[in-house]
Amino acid sequence: MRAQYETYASHWNDRKMMIHWMMNNPWPSFFGHLFDDYFKPGGGYFGAKKGLRPLSVVWDYYATGDRSQAKLYVVNQTSEARNNLRVAVEFFNLDGTRQYFSEVGNFSIAANSSREAMTVPRVPKLASTHFVRAALMTATRNVLAENVYWESTADDDLGSAKNDEQFKTDLVKWADMSALNTMPRSDLDVSAQVSDSNGERQVTITLTNPANRVAFFVRAEVTQGSDGNEILPITYNDNYITVFPHEVRTIVAKFYAGPGRSAPGSLVPALRVEGYNVARKLFR
Repeated sequence: MRAQYETYASHWNDRKMMIHWMMNNPWPSFFGHLFDDYFKPGGGYFGAKKGLRPLSVVWDYYATGDRSQAKLYVVNQTSEARNNLRVAVEFFNLDGTRQYFSEVGNFSIAANSSREAMTVPRVPKLASTHFVRAALMTATRNVLAENVYWESTADDDLGSAKNDEQFKTDLVKWADMSALNTMPRSDLDVSAQVSDSNGERQVTITLTNPANRVAFFVRAEVTQGSDGNEILPITYNDNYITVFPHEVRTIVAKFYAGPGRSAPGSLVPALRVEGYNVARKLFR
């Protein structure tokens, strides 16, 4: 989902419109939907949310020409030009070591446009699977947008045949992401604060990575009691996030807990946090 929306955002001059089919579905599914019949946001919801941000930074990996260079785009889907920005990209191996960093400053972008910020050559000494983190910042380094990607040194190869079947792509070779299954385990320090305003309950979740390892694809859920069902409907400003070494990230969740809601209004919300390489943690 994120890739679709980022492609349209960063190459807007070539693609003028997009229709999203099957925004929701009435039964559990792994295909297409952004949320289910209970308004539970899935991974696609957060991917689309990332790709649709008014101001964003987009990684376009080594997929064109001789595949020797990748591109980094800045997307501005607002009605105001932005000036004096910083754009950065860095590569991390799965053990958390940074292998590459590049940054450009004094970057400007017109309203309702996208612009290439830099090209990135092939980076040596990368693990077979690794992370790419792109950031768009103000001149004083306040982060305006961040995007994290995981990719392989073995590229997808679609071959020369035309692949246009609706639900199938016959690749000659798939990118190898299997090393994600052998990532070093990571741990997070987790805290949460709960506040109420006009019947809306807000849970501010703080995730702190105290170690040198990457905490990958971390999902936070506000639940009805310890390890219970997720409170629904609910909104999160972000989720399925990657927390890099010694980084602090915040997720804000909001749900209605006012009159007329028998549950979970009377419950103290609990918290469940789990990641691809982070063991499940429960908090009350």
